[in-house]
Amino acid sequence: MQRTLALATLTLVLFSASGARPSIAIVPANPNDNTTAAGTLANDTLTVALELRNATWFPNGDFGIALPVEAFAESGHDASIPGPLLRVPSGTEMRVSVHNLLDVRAVVRGLRDHDGTADSLVLAPGETRDVRFTARTVGTHFYFARTTPATTVMSRGADAQLAGAFIVDPPASSAATAHDRVFVITAWEDTAKNSLLRYGRGQLFAINGLSWPHTERLSYSTGDTVRWRVVNASQHLHPMHLHGFYFSVLSRGTPLDDTLYDATARRNAVTEVLSAGTTMSVQWTPDRAGNWIFHCHFINHVDTDLRLADSPHPAMSDAGTAHFTNAMAGLVMAISVRDTAATQRAHRADPPRRRLRLFVTERASRAPALPSYAFILEQGAREPAADSMRLPGSTIYLHQHEPTQITVINHARHATAVHWHGMELESYYDGVAGWSGADAHTAPLIAPGDSFVVRITPPRAGTFIYHTHADDLTQLIGGLYGALIVLPPHTQPNIRDRLVILSDSSAPDMHDTPPSLVNGSSAPAPIALCAGMSHRIRIIGISAVTARRLRLLDDSTLVQWTPVAKDGQELPLAQQTARPAAAQLATGETMDVAFTPPHAGRYTLEVTSVYGTARVVRVPVIAGTCGRAGVSHRVSR
Repeated sequence: MQRTLALATLTLVLFSASGARPSIAIVPANPNDNTTAAGTLANDTLTVALELRNATWFPNGDFGIALPVEAFAESGHDASIPGPLLRVPSGTEMRVSVHNLLDVRAVVRGLRDHDGTADSLVLAPGETRDVRFTARTVGTHFYFARTTPATTVMSRGADAQLAGAFIVDPPASSAATAHDRVFVITAWEDTAKNSLLRYGRGQLFAINGLSWPHTERLSYSTGDTVRWRVVNASQHLHPMHLHGFYFSVLSRGTPLDDTLYDATARRNAVTEVLSAGTTMSVQWTPDRAGNWIFHCHFINHVDTDLRLADSPHPAMSDAGTAHFTNAMAGLVMAISVRDTAATQRAHRADPPRRRLRLFVTERASRAPALPSYAFILEQGAREPAADSMRLPGSTIYLHQHEPTQITVINHARHATAVHWHGMELESYYDGVAGWSGADAHTAPLIAPGDSFVVRITPPRAGTFIYHTHADDLTQLIGGLYGALIVLPPHTQPNIRDRLVILSDSSAPDMHDTPPSLVNGSSAPAPIALCAGMSHRIRIIGISAVTARRLRLLDDSTLVQWTPVAKDGQELPLAQQTARPAAAQLATGETMDVAFTPPHAGRYTLEVTSVYGTARVVRVPVIAGTCGRAGVSHRVSR
């Protein structure tokens, strides 16, 4: 039986004069914000009846695209995406009935205590099954169903929306969960290829059943304790990035269990990668007012091409937010932070600032190749030519606690914006045009020939990134990215530090993984080290659409290195332990490792793309015998 259709027939574009859903017979699958738990909880027992149904999903709310999907529903209620929230205190007896109203066999998983044991509940068409168990294992869990055959955990097919969150709280935990929100990521992908689409087929990504700019707007006050539980119920990798703040990673989970970290195992991050079918809980406290965003850092999960047949939202058409709402799609959430103590704070004079000038340049390419871009830091009194190129962009060195002013001057032919990734700064300078700032005072795009002044006082030393936040796919792959290194006060760059930047090459379409670059080249220059001396290798992931696997090899054997920092923040000492030199790094992540070559000779840093065609770049790493200063190399061969 033909169960999936091409985009042309699967997608129904529905409009009415009022903008509401048309008055035709549609069984809806409504967005679920996961604030209300399903079922009836009485006497430490939850009773809930779930159904699997065919329904129509409106990922843009009441506007635009409609997709026939399979979805969960609570009996007596509309279907929802994600499925009904199951949320109970630990020790609750669960009495769940599941009725399969689909015309195909379904296998349901996750309706059990998540103690590491796998389960499956097989339902024939029309069949009802009852499940009884006690939910004891505290954590962020989820349940899901499959109706299509595949070897992957989650699905991209007709059953891709069959998932719901299952949260087990500690007993008497209401105070701890006062600001606790649950976000479930799902995705949809068309079965038919379409050469007219940038990614080769129709795709759509959603958080709690809605795709940007229709996702929920979040609002907090300075000093709030914010706790999020994020469930990746899609068959995709998502590096989830929070602008402006670090969050503490409290737990990480799989479809089978959840690992709650104690204080020694927790770490702070600005980007955390969720593999398919994994979860995380995080906590953060906003200490600066303004507007921020939380989003997936893979450009193909937030690109405007994902809107397919979307119609504009009438409430989003004001000039102040037009660019912001139209510049992205998919996995994006907007955050506003209010400063409740602002009127009580005295005005302080702006301190003296170190001043830098950063130029955006562009060089046209012959079609179908895309333009090339560059960030070039002014050296001396002469401005770079408007078509000057360097890849990656200039490395910017700042100092911790030193007030710095960076004037970004756009010599390119297209507007741009610059995001200072991982930096704790004022919202207005964060780099999201039309949103960064507050109220009517939001940052503009930097128009061709124009400039924008950014003020930063870095509170910590570490490895960060700066990159474009406008027309992201074209400009990021085109070259608008660079390393931002914050040094301790009154220090110079360490001569034994090394920088490794992982990125993508420009490509006219994204039907496959673009070529991989390391330090701006597919055949990068050797990295020179000193045998017997410790080096800090600062690794930056800023590719557009894929993560990278890294291995540092001595011949074919992994050497040892020691992770020392993540996303610009030092790891707890208990986590700075020597281990085999293998890691995975997604875009928007930085990782610092310490490596001491045990002997002179040749090593290899192997970098492999994770998504699509496996592309491998091998970087020669040459350890020589060095003088005390560590700069004079005699390479052993």
